[in-house]
Amino acid sequence: AATRPPLKSPRIGNGTKEGGGDHPPPVPSPSTENMLERLRKELRASLDEPPIASSGHSAVYRTSSEVYGRMVAVKLINKRALHKSIADKFLPRELEITALVSHPHLVSTLRVIEEVSLSRIAIIQEFYPNGTLLRLLLKEGIIEECPRGAHIFRQLSEAVRYLHTRSIVHRDIKPENILIDSNGDIRLGDFGFARFIQKRERSRSFCGTRPYSAPQIVSYRPYDSFSADWFAMGVVLYTMITGKWPQEPVSSATARFNTPKVPSPACCQLILSLLEEDENERGDYDVVVNSEWLASRPKWLFASETHVYEV
Repeated sequence: AATRPPLKSPRIGNGTKEGGGDHPPPVPSPSTENMLERLRKELRASLDEPPIASSGHSAVYRTSSEVYGRMVAVKLINKRALHKSIADKFLPRELEITALVSHPHLVSTLRVIEEVSLSRIAIIQEFYPNGTLLRLLLKEGIIEECPRGAHIFRQLSEAVRYLHTRSIVHRDIKPENILIDSNGDIRLGDFGFARFIQKRERSRSFCGTRPYSAPQIVSYRPYDSFSADWFAMGVVLYTMITGKWPQEPVSSATARFNTPKVPSPACCQLILSLLEEDENERGDYDVVVNSEWLASRPKWLFASETHVYEV
């Protein structure tokens, strides 16, 4: 079968940008440099290389830490550069949830350091050398349904289930927030929009990235955050298997499957269930793991297929 050409990068929005392009990295401000100096001492790390990713309010550094005995990622956040609502409302949630969660398919946080006098916060996490699911899709175009696609999606579903059973919703599930570790297993990260919420409570904040947002969010209606996460999961699966980047929100009514064999009828059925516009009819974890599509992967496996993780 002919190989599809690599995908063009989607419009990602105002999130963190990977790589530095041809432009020299910005010179760190005195406050940032002072924070980096503290981190050099506490992590016993050089932190001399330019950031591997940056945005208007944060930068991510890759460094080898003698304290942890391995490569780590250091996300340095400038609180002064954040909008007040982000600094006061979303950032405290992100820090609390980032430090609290622990699961084999969530990004592992080693430590959070806050320097109040410098308005800087450092989140030290495991470094995942294989990049993001976004990068994998841009390189390969599509991901074969089975076993690789089913393997990735089952792991991602277990990460979402872990959060939901602890009354945590992610609210920004998309390929650029899904990392791949050295073993080929996935790690869901970036809890910038995550929050604690009760099952019957409805959210009103417009969170996430538009193409992955449920219809209720796009139309500024109160929404079920748990169900909205599963809608985003449906868009991720749709993108993985079809190689199509939705530039506007996709739904069960607008999803198009133009290729005869991709996705298979069973996969198509699951995607349409997750993209159901009616929150009360939308698929969830039970629908995913009991779907015909995942019948070929009934166990939750790691990439090596030598372990089955039990909750």
